Amino acid sequence: MGGGKSLQINWFKGFSTDELQDPRCKALIDSARRFVGAMRYPLLAKSRATRTVFRQKARRLLDLVTWMYRNAVWTFADLTPEIADWYKSDLLEAGPTGIEGDGEEEEQDSDLEFENDRDEISVSKLFVRLRVLVDIFELSQEFESFPELRLPAHPFRGQSVTSLAESLAISSDGWIPRIPDEVFNPLMQAALNWIDVYSKDILFAQDEYFRVMDSRRKYTGHNYGEFVDAALLNVRFDSCGQLTYQWRPPLLPTVARRKGDALPSDATRGPTSQLRDLIEHLEAAGLGSVQAITGIRISEALHAKAEPRQPNGWPACLIQRASRSGLYDLFYLSSHIFKGERDDQGTPFEWLLGVRPAGTQFLPIAARGILILDKLFLPWRDRFQCDYLVMSLGKGGGLPHSAPAHMKPLTDRQASNLKRFMKQVEVPEEFVDWNVTSHQFRKTFCQDIVRINPRALPAIQEHYGHASAYITDEAYTGNDATMLKLIDDVATREAAKIMLDRVYGKLPLGGKLADVIDARETVIRKLLDGLDTYERRLSALANALSVEGIMIFTSDYLDCLFRPDHAMCHYDFLGYFDKNATRPLRAYRTKKNCSVCQNGVINGYHTPYWEEEYRFNEHVRRANEEIGDLRTAAVAASRAAQARSVLRKCGRWPIHDAN
Repeated sequence: MGGGKSLQINWFKGFSTDELQDPRCKALIDSARRFVGAMRYPLLAKSRATRTVFRQKARRLLDLVTWMYRNAVWTFADLTPEIADWYKSDLLEAGPTGIEGDGEEEEQDSDLEFENDRDEISVSKLFVRLRVLVDIFELSQEFESFPELRLPAHPFRGQSVTSLAESLAISSDGWIPRIPDEVFNPLMQAALNWIDVYSKDILFAQDEYFRVMDSRRKYTGHNYGEFVDAALLNVRFDSCGQLTYQWRPPLLPTVARRKGDALPSDATRGPTSQLRDLIEHLEAAGLGSVQAITGIRISEALHAKAEPRQPNGWPACLIQRASRSGLYDLFYLSSHIFKGERDDQGTPFEWLLGVRPAGTQFLPIAARGILILDKLFLPWRDRFQCDYLVMSLGKGGGLPHSAPAHMKPLTDRQASNLKRFMKQVEVPEEFVDWNVTSHQFRKTFCQDIVRINPRALPAIQEHYGHASAYITDEAYTGNDATMLKLIDDVATREAAKIMLDRVYGKLPLGGKLADVIDARETVIRKLLDGLDTYERRLSALANALSVEGIMIFTSDYLDCLFRPDHAMCHYDFLGYFDKNATRPLRAYRTKKNCSVCQNGVINGYHTPYWEEEYRFNEHVRRANEEIGDLRTAAVAASRAAQARSVLRKCGRWPIHDAN
């Protein structure tokens, strides 16, 4: 087919002999053949199908036809957005390992950022299978005389397939994993060490390198390497005297001058190459801190600019401004987004880096990472007239003497830097081969901004505590609409999971909302009638909650599945229920209000808080009974009884030290 070369497609693959005798099966296959012809030789639509892409689309179309027949979808006109939701759910249920793939999918003509990792391949698999539905919709104009081939509406309600594939893979289980705590916590601790402590020595060593290289201009010989070596070999790695020990051994001389054993990474490398390794490790630490805290894609981080400088001397990409209330200082990263963009410049966006109480001096983790990256690359930018925050130091293992051909670093080089940096991170033996990717940073960020991870490092918990509180109050994390939707998708699916697990799995819950869910079990089951898999039910319920604007807002003692008609926090502030409210009012979101609010639900995430609440108030009760302060003892007894009731409903009573 086309160019004198035939294209073989086995349209019978996946069907049994009996199925192929069914006229409805034959009709679907015939319809698919018509679409294949229209894809390759359209009369009206613009063709995008090269021979390779065309073959791939044909195979994915066959997958879709097989699914349609097995699910009694007899014509393409029956592919409504609701049926497309079923198809999405079944793809998610199968998972990336359950979906047949082929090597050509890596060559698919999508706008997805390719990082040559398993997570990107997973997103690509989802993308090409969802994209075929949009292809069919866009070809509807080719079939004016065949109503059975015309989709009634955009299968995904107008949403970009690129963003949809990433959103589904990140918000669903079994696709892109979050970074395990056993990897994430050591990674972030190592990044903090490099940013706050080790960076001083690396910046000093780099200054020494430039001092010698600048002075060599007066030297007419060519053997200036020994002068550079001498300067670098004298560098001590003790945070410029602030540590009582060296956090790494001194740099080693070139091979010809060495005595003794070398570190494996330094086995054949001289001081300049070892310095470049340290620069790249610090670069990975700085970029990793930004990705972990914002969920930003590496391509977006690498486009950040240092020039022109901010009035306070900071790089152009680091912005500080006051919150609307004046109570917070907000820190943003300014860069450009390229996902799905056709132009080279992209679209300007901002991402929230961190929040601090107004008037304090603490700098958020990601802001410190950006400032270190600015210092690290400042002398290189000055020499080579580059305005990127992070710039390429060229190929090879040494440091460049002239401007690299490409100033902007490549994403695959940064992925390699991160993998090498991970070798500096001590993780449990079972996680030593874990491959950290940008998609995992995004998933971890979205989940932790919705539900603060109690196992995270204290500094990370503090960041998410401030940021989550601000996002709850202000509904704003920057102007990256894709990221905002990812957060909302995760929050909505979290709410749907709680309700689904309660109705079908009898998940132990406490709080007023548990009674509401139980009372509406019949309604929920009726809504999900006919959906026989967990993922289909979850997707349908999440869609229903999304229409109602219901998503989860977390705290350490209770989750809020916000509904304005029952929000006691707003009632306490206004004296009435604000039907236009979209989220809790944090200043009035107290245990007193939440305990009587029909939006509140307590599950296993909250039991550590209630166990501590019980222990503390039992201690207060006993202590005050002993000294005769019965009023205080009665208050403590009431609070302990509330905690005991919550733990009993959640199936966590008795606790080991309860009496």
